[in-house]
Amino acid sequence: MPTKECPLCGEPMRLRVSEAVVQVPGNPQPVAQNVREWVCPECDYFEEADADEM
Repeated sequence: MPTKECPLCGEPMRLRVSEAVVQVPGNPQPVAQNVREWVCPECDYFEEADADEM
């Protein structure tokens, strides 16, 4: 599992992948998107992951 150092507390962060359902205006069907973000389990800091990080 990839890790990254938290800028607030210095603990290792984890890459979390989840699915978000988004309603696009003009489209009657909701669209599911994969969301990747770095999450620190110690201080609850999070940030969006770059497209090239994995």
